[in-house]
Amino acid sequence: MVIGADKGIPLRRTDLYELDDDEKRKEFLDDLFSFMQKRGTPVNRIPIMAKQVLDLYMLYKLVTEKGGLVEVINKKIWREITKGLNLPTSITSAAFTLRTQ
Repeated sequence: MVIGADKGIPLRRTDLYELDDDEKRKEFLDDLFSFMQKRGTPVNRIPIMAKQVLDLYMLYKLVTEKGGLVEVINKKIWREITKGLNLPTSITSAAFTLRTQ
């Protein structure tokens, strides 16, 4: 169980579904969780970065809008992704952390 950064409330994996009203969010998260379960690495906890929930759907969306993971890595534009996720740009390990997520 993960505790919300400022609210002190438990967060569940299903909370990722409620971050916005984008209809594609549910489909993406269902596919992601199913894929991770099938490969034996289920998502059991909500990823947290800079004391806030890491929105996996928005991360996916931002990276694909920039041309995909290889493009983001090659062009070294992780700072743009960080800004799009409303994360502090001062996080020095942001590129590594986001890539692993």
